[in-house]
Formats: sequence, C-alpha cells, structure tokens
Amino acid sequence: MSDTPQRKLVLTGFMGTGKTTLGRLVAEKVGVPFVDLDDVIVQKVGLSIPEIFEKYGEAGFRVWESAVCAEVAADPRVMVVATGGGALLNPVNRQMFAHSTIICLISPSEKVYERLKDQNNRPLLSGENPLERIAELLVQRGAIYESFRLKVLNDTDIEAAAQNVFDSWREDHIWRQGELLVRSPESYYPVMINSRSLADTGVFLNRFLDFFEGYRHIVVTDTNIASLYGENLTTELLDLTDTAQLVVIPAGEERKNLDTVKFLYDEFARLGLDRTGVVIALGGGVVGDTVGFAAATYMRGVKFVQIPTTLLAMVDSSVGGKVGVDIPQGKNLVGAFKQPDLVIIDPEVLKTLPPEEMSAGMAEVIKHGLIANPALLDEDMPLVEKIQAAVQVKIDIVQRDPYEQGERAHLNLGHTFAHAIEQVSGYTWRHGFAVGVGLVGAVLLSQKLGYLDGDDVGFIEHKIKSAGLPIRYQGLSPEALWEAMKLDKKWRGGRSHFVILKGIGNPAVVSDVPRETVLEILEMLRDG
Repeated sequence: MSDTPQRKLVLTGFMGTGKTTLGRLVAEKVGVPFVDLDDVIVQKVGLSIPEIFEKYGEAGFRVWESAVCAEVAADPRVMVVATGGGALLNPVNRQMFAHSTIICLISPSEKVYERLKDQNNRPLLSGENPLERIAELLVQRGAIYESFRLKVLNDTDIEAAAQNVFDSWREDHIWRQGELLVRSPESYYPVMINSRSLADTGVFLNRFLDFFEGYRHIVVTDTNIASLYGENLTTELLDLTDTAQLVVIPAGEERKNLDTVKFLYDEFARLGLDRTGVVIALGGGVVGDTVGFAAATYMRGVKFVQIPTTLLAMVDSSVGGKVGVDIPQGKNLVGAFKQPDLVIIDPEVLKTLPPEEMSAGMAEVIKHGLIANPALLDEDMPLVEKIQAAVQVKIDIVQRDPYEQGERAHLNLGHTFAHAIEQVSGYTWRHGFAVGVGLVGAVLLSQKLGYLDGDDVGFIEHKIKSAGLPIRYQGLSPEALWEAMKLDKKWRGGRSHFVILKGIGNPAVVSDVPRETVLEILEMLRDG
C-alpha cells in the first residue's frame, strides 16, 4: 500500500466484523499510528470492558466512550481508529469524526457468531442465545450502520478486505480534498472548494446525500445563470437520474421577495417535490437566500444544497444557514435558519463573472479580513486561497454562534449602513457595493468613537477602493437612511446597535449611538 491519505480513517460496524484486526493491519502496512477505542477506555478507567459494564452499566460506559471519541478525534497523530460497535450510534460521536473517513465493516451474522462465540468479554452478548441476541442488535442498529456511505465486506479473505478498506480510504481522501466542514447544532455539512467541482455535482450528491435513491432533485437558478450553468447541470444530473428538473426565476435583487417564494412553492408542488427531495440553489446570494427560504419552509423543510456562482455568495451567504427575503420595509426581514446539507464552491465559474461582481464579492472578503483574518487584506493572496480563508472565517464564527446570539453579529460589520443604502435606493445598489460604503461608514464611526486613528481609516479606505468598490454614496438622504436603519435586525427596542472596529481584527458591538452621530457619519459618506 502507498499514497497514504492524510485524513483519519475510522472503522465502525457491529462487533465481530473485524474493526480492530483490519484497522491494525491497514495501519501497520502504511506505517501510521492505530488505536482501538475500547483499549483506550480500559486504560483510562483501569477496568476491563465487562467490569466497566458491571460497575457503571452501559450508560456509564457510553459516557467514557464519548470522552475518548472526543480525545482521539482531536489527536492529529492518530490516523487509524477502531471504534466499539455502538460508539457511532451516538450522533454526537459521529459528528466528532465527521471530517474523517468512516468505513462501516459488514460481516454475515453467522460469521460474527463464529468469531465471538468463544469470547467472554462481550457484555451485550451475555445470555442463553448469543446468536439470537446478535440478530436482535443488528435489527436495532441496522439503520445507522446502513447510513454510513462507505462499507466494506469482511467475510473470509482478510487481506482483500484490508485492501478494500485502504482503497476506499484513499478514494474518499481524493474526493474530499478542499473540503471544509461546518458543524451546526443539528448536524454537520461539507463545503467542497475545488476547481471544476461543479462538473462533479452528481458525484458529491451521491457521496453525501444518497443521490441515487430515487429522490426528486430540483435545480433552481436565475435567468443570468440558466444558460451558463443551469441547463448543463440539469442535463448532467438527468444522465444519472430521471428525477432532475430545472426551475428558473428572474434575476435581480428586486426579485428576492415573497412573490418569488410563492412561485417556487407552486413549482415544487407541480414537480412532485416531497420531503425526501433535494433543492439545489445555483446562483448568487439572491438565489441562495430566496431558494433557501423556500426549501426551509416547503413541507417544513427539504434537503438543500448551495452552489454559489458569485464571489460574494461563495465567501458569505452560502455558509451559515441564514436564508430569507426582503419586504418593502427592509432587507431580509422575513427569513429562517436553514443549514444547507452540502455547499459546492467551484472557483472556475468566477471566470464568467463581470468585473463589478468580482468587486462586489471582495467587499465581503475585506470584511472578513477586518473582523478576523487580516491576511485577507493582502492583495497578492491568490484568489482560491482567499476564498478558502474567507469561508473559514465564516465557518469559525457561525459554529461558535449559530443563531446570532452574540459573536455572529460581527459578520454584519458595515451592513447596517449597507442595508439602509440598498433599501432607500430601491435596491438599485449591488449588495457588495453598498457593503463597500458601509464598511467605510463603520470605520468612520469607529474613529469617531475613539477606536481607530486616521492611518487605520486611510489604510482601510484604500483597500476598499483598490478592490473597485465605492466608498461614498450619492443622491440619498441621510435622514431617510437613518429611518431605514431603525428596521435593522440588530436593533432592539428602538436602541441602535452598530458593529465597529476597536482595531483591525478586533470587532465589537456598540449600542445607543446618538442619532446626531450617525447622521454626521452619513454626511461624511455622502459624495456631493
């Protein structure tokens, strides 16, 4: 065996399927460390597995098991892991190993019985009829074992099974290069960042969402993207399944509304979408937000995949689970939290993006640099690296604060100003352009409050302007902008809340900023 993957290998499955034997064999052949979770538990507790069950019961054993799962999952030195047969029945434990390659080993129940019949260290098989107990446990655990995407049969030829394990491990590592993982309160989902990954959409759907199980798949895109990518993607999916359909909505921020959502509901019903189906949002932030809201609310939620086609959507709106639409009173005032099941980011599609849309996306990249990773302000950083780093900033924050109860508000740096500009202008401003001006507003407010000096302000304004973004607005009333800000989602009980910078990489939220101060900043932002 060669070309050892750098992703951890975790072997699971029913007892007696050879997890320890195969795990040790594969690890020895490729020369990487191996651990058996049960051995680690025995070492830590100082008792054998039967003794732990006798003293603490199965519930007590599972507590130790979860603690060891967390420790081993976080240890980069351990590359091959054999779990106990029940370890990954716990969804929390499964999530700990989500970034690993998990392979479920399968053996006929008669073979399992032959391997275990002379062992006396299996508390769950104690009783008069172990073979009957094996069958009973397999029925109880079967659905979870079946849910593991990668499975290897371990029947008679141990060497062949070891090779199959290694081949599956290596293939999974290859396919998941460029993967970032988002852990949400409900589960976890992968963000695949790979050039030409759009062409592999069917493979990713199959590997992560059981694509070939007869589920209905609806690709939703807008009139700008339909001819570029939507029609080809739907055709490619139709080559794999006869359940793919294309739905096209009008392009434009003004279409991000409840009328479009109702149209999508009608199309979902007409096409027979049910709760096993998958809705794929192919497009920019407007498509992702609108389609995501429809997917979150149709039949109380269906599977949802984000395939962003703009830089702005790639680094911001496609990750984190905030979806919604605008109403006349304000931007994103109707929405929900809907975590995607999968995000596919293909930087190659940016080659067809107009320069102004690339600039719009850079507003969010710069924002992520200002709040968390100043390296993103380096204009010489390659674009793919910028995308990966910017997405990682978003992932880190939304994992710590999935429902915007605290730190996640930092992602709104500049957005209170930006959303007001968008609303008052009748959404004629691109979101990214409005964010460019909004970032300058947040920086000027930070200076006004004594946190940034003139050099910081000049440096940040230069970065924003160099990205092709506006730093001033025209033709809008500061009073009208102030009134629009009152509907900002961050305000509470009429009290203003603004995200400011106490330094580059050090965001904070300030409250009760006086109206006169905000109007002064809005006057400074006005050009002419």
